[in-house]
Amino acid sequence: MRVLDFDPEAHAYFLDGVRVGRSVTGVLKRAGLLNFDRVPAATLERARLRGQIVHQALHYLNEGDLDLAAFAADYPLYMGYIEAWRFFVAARDFRPLLCERRVCDPDRDVAGTIDCLGTLDGRAVLLDFATGDPADAAKDLQTAGYVALAAAWRDNDPAIDAFLTRWGMPLRYAVALRSDGTFSIEGYRDPKDTRAFFALVDAQRITEARRKPRTE
Repeated sequence: MRVLDFDPEAHAYFLDGVRVGRSVTGVLKRAGLLNFDRVPAATLERARLRGQIVHQALHYLNEGDLDLAAFAADYPLYMGYIEAWRFFVAARDFRPLLCERRVCDPDRDVAGTIDCLGTLDGRAVLLDFATGDPADAAKDLQTAGYVALAAAWRDNDPAIDAFLTRWGMPLRYAVALRSDGTFSIEGYRDPKDTRAFFALVDAQRITEARRKPRTE
């Protein structure tokens, strides 16, 4: 089986030691769909840090390893997002099964990390968390990319293969968590989302292949 690693400092994926050409969020960013140019740098950095901390906390919480008291003491301003997630899990009968799974389509040279695979009301789902507005991050295309990559990567990840074999291809959702402890959930059903995501990938590959190196 092939090995997929992630370097958080470079925000880059490496397949068998070779850097993967692009990431799911990188594709969307280069396409202009994750454009926060008008957001002040300080505000953007706070949002980035908040999302990073909350995502990591949810990963530990879903696996039963989060010390809630310690997290509340260290990050009191972020506890609302954790409570929103707990409220969602209880209200919608969600069962997290696989969290923070790296996936890759070697043929298309794209990789990414799935927030969570599980069951929602008894059906297989892929969930992507958001501490902001999911529309600002093109979650419809982002989740479509993750599902496609999971299918391409299943032979290299027995846990994902077992999940897909048992449950089939998952439905896609974004869960927006709010600081006041509430949540909203948005589902994506358009089958053209996958085609649209890979159209962006193919367009970027064509552009990169035809771009000539600059000469002095």
